[in-house]
Amino acid sequence: MNRLISTILFALVAVHSFAEPVIVRNGPTPAHGIRTLQLEEMWRAGGPDDEENFFGLLTWAEEGPDGLLYVLDVQLCQANVYDREGNLVRTLFGEGDGPGEVRRPRDLVILPDGSVGAVQEFPGKLVRVDGDNNPLPGITPRLGDAADGGFVALSGAESRGGSFMIAGVQISPGPRDGTQERHMYLALVDEEGAIGPILVERKVDWDFSHFVYDEALNLPSFFWASAVGPDGRIYTAPDRDSYLIQVFAPDGSLERTIEREFTSRKRTAEDKAWITNLMDGAFSQLPFTYELKICDTDSDIHWLNRSLQVDEEGFLWVLSSRGARDQEPGVLATYDVFAPDGSFDRQVRVACEGDATEDGAFLIGKDRVLVIKGFVDATSTMFGGTPAGEEGGDADPMEIVCYRITGEE
Repeated sequence: MNRLISTILFALVAVHSFAEPVIVRNGPTPAHGIRTLQLEEMWRAGGPDDEENFFGLLTWAEEGPDGLLYVLDVQLCQANVYDREGNLVRTLFGEGDGPGEVRRPRDLVILPDGSVGAVQEFPGKLVRVDGDNNPLPGITPRLGDAADGGFVALSGAESRGGSFMIAGVQISPGPRDGTQERHMYLALVDEEGAIGPILVERKVDWDFSHFVYDEALNLPSFFWASAVGPDGRIYTAPDRDSYLIQVFAPDGSLERTIEREFTSRKRTAEDKAWITNLMDGAFSQLPFTYELKICDTDSDIHWLNRSLQVDEEGFLWVLSSRGARDQEPGVLATYDVFAPDGSFDRQVRVACEGDATEDGAFLIGKDRVLVIKGFVDATSTMFGGTPAGEEGGDADPMEIVCYRITGEE
């Protein structure tokens, strides 16, 4: 009897392990039409009229298990912590190389034990503190054994539902002088820094004797467009030129792909100038010549914003290139919302001040939306770029606005 039970269990595990991922193909029209998310302002901080709150560059926001709101300021190298009424409770981290200090943070992550991690870009590591800003041992993810002279850079991390995900790139010397191998990846990692299954990856070679930076090759959407759901499933967009989202189980196996009929948005001359200026800012100070290859279309999923989010009920919110642009007055952005089974459920217009080509919207818990005004420009500075046409000008002070969700109509 025990042998029979063992045989059945093995068969079930085998079927699960080798099951083909489900492909969900959606048409261009959602099942439940277009709705408008109704919002009521709760509080705001920063901006030109606030003399008490000054921000550097705000690039991330997340709710902790304590219900507090954590907002990352990459310029000031700190996380501001707010209660539901918008009161500043404390700040975490600080600039430096000592315990609890960070340089060039790229992301913020809250771990299951309640500790808060700042994702340092280079050298890539997670600087950790507790809720009272006491330093904790850091986490240094590493992919395999790097070659001599190699290093790791990190761009993001998220922990939710028992899954801990990081986005990084391992950079190693190439086979010839003046070359470099770059291995970009999205992977699961444990709390000791050991990298588990790689979910999505791309390898590129850079040759500095004739350096050509190809946007399509070097800016894969998965490096930026990814999210973790409340059940630990991981969602990511692997290809900039395809409206396709991969859904991974918490063990790293591919469960589902979600597709939607979509016509890529052709870039205007102004759009091309913006992305060209961004890339020029990243490379212009380097001691070699370079050539840029800029795409004629936007990425289908708007990678330089908070483009994938999963709400508390497991619905996936996707910001496409078209949903981020050309919105009606009073609408910040329009999101495609997919049910947990991958079906195209509805489109939701976020009705508040702002513009998704400039501002970022974050779903906070079950009932809030936080808008970071100036989010896209702040994020672009991490590449070294400056928005086209704004050189030498003073940018508007950054501002955050917290809204209560009152319903959908």
